[in-house]
Amino acid sequence: MLWGQIKTLFILCFLILDIILLQHYINDPIDTLEDLQVNVKNNVNGLEHIPEEYPAEAERLYAQRREFTNAEKEEISSLSNQRNLIIEDHLIISQLEDPLKIDIDEDAKALSEYVWHFGDYNYFGKDEATNTYIFFQSLERPVYFNSSGVLLVQVNENGEATHYVQTILEKSKDVPQSEAEEINTPIEALNGLYSSSSSYIESGDEVTEDVKLGYQNLVPLPKNVQVLAPTWGFVVNGDKYYYVNAVEGHLTSRNTSDFITEMKTQVNQFFSADSKTVMQVSDEEWEQKDIMNFIQQLFVKTEETNGVE
Repeated sequence: MLWGQIKTLFILCFLILDIILLQHYINDPIDTLEDLQVNVKNNVNGLEHIPEEYPAEAERLYAQRREFTNAEKEEISSLSNQRNLIIEDHLIISQLEDPLKIDIDEDAKALSEYVWHFGDYNYFGKDEATNTYIFFQSLERPVYFNSSGVLLVQVNENGEATHYVQTILEKSKDVPQSEAEEINTPIEALNGLYSSSSSYIESGDEVTEDVKLGYQNLVPLPKNVQVLAPTWGFVVNGDKYYYVNAVEGHLTSRNTSDFITEMKTQVNQFFSADSKTVMQVSDEEWEQKDIMNFIQQLFVKTEETNGVE
C-alpha cells in the first residue's frame, strides 16, 4: 500500500515538473534557441555577414536544362567577336576571336555584349588554378555549383578573356512548382556547420562574405528535371564553400577546382571517339582539328601551361 502511494507521489512530482518546464519554454522560447547557439557566437568570427532580415519561407524549384530553339541558336551564333559550338542544343562553347581586355572583377557587365542572356548570371569568384571566372545562374536566387546553370569565362596570362562555356536552366514546364515551406534561419544553419561531427567549421574560423539564400540540386528526376532546394551559402576563411539545406539541414561542401574538373569532363565526353554528339558550328570554316585543339585547351591548369611541375 505504501509503495503504491510513493509511486503516485513520484508521478505527480514529474507531472508538475513537466508543466513548469513547458510553461518556461512557452514564455521564453528565444532564450532556449540562443543557448543552443552560444558556442557559435563565441567561437566563430564574421557574424556581421549573417543577414538580420531573411525570409521565413521559401519554395523548392523544379528546373531543367534549357534546350535552345532554332531562333535562339541563330542569336547565339551571331554574337560578335567569336565562333561557337552549340552542343546537343543546351551547351555553348565559344572561342573569342580577339581576346577581351576586360577587368572581370571590376566590370563583369562588359561581357554582356558577348554572352547570351548574360543578365541571368551572378559573378561568384575565380578559380585561380585554371584562370577561370565562375558565374552562377540565378533563378530568382543563385543556383550554386550546378553544371546545367553556369557560365565559365577563361582568361589568358594577361587577364584577357579568351573563351567561355555556358549552360542555362529554366523552370520545369512538366512538373508543378511547389508551395513555400518554413526554412531554417541562417544562424541555425551556421550552428549546424559548427556542431557537425565533420568539422566543417572550427573555433576561430571566419565567415568572410555575406551569407545568401540560394538553391542547390537535391535529387535528379526523369526527363532531366532537377529538384532545387532552398540552401544557405557560406564562404569561410575566404576559400571554403559550405551549403546548408534550409529545409532539412543537410550539409555539403564544394570547391571551385573540383567543379571546373567536372565541367571539363562533361565537355570531353561529347568529343570521345564513340560519341554521336549533335553539334552546330557558327563558323563553317572552323576545321575539325582546330576545334579539337581548342577543346583540349579548355580549363587547362596554369601550372601546366607554364611548364611548372
